[in-house]
Amino acid sequence: MAKPIDLSAYANRSVDFLIDGKLIKCPELRYNELKRVNDYQNNDETTREDELEIVMWLLNRNTSGKKFEKDDIEAMPAGAVARIYQEIIMLHHKVLTDPN
Repeated sequence: MAKPIDLSAYANRSVDFLIDGKLIKCPELRYNELKRVNDYQNNDETTREDELEIVMWLLNRNTSGKKFEKDDIEAMPAGAVARIYQEIIMLHHKVLTDPN
């Protein structure tokens, strides 16, 4: 009999960012949260404001207790904002090498 796959390893994954000297842990998106990301990505009329809102939402899902405001995101370098979005969105595509 094959050993069962422990899916709890997926529940504990996060992307960790160091922002202003503080560790910010952003958990992997839940399956039902992917709809919001898909809607954003598939909307040809998204604006800079939409981008700001989605990145702020992604960051505010953190388990570190830090809340981000629009001003916080706008003050970040554009490359940092893009990296935050990319890392959180792509986490569910990264396979665990051994979930057990």
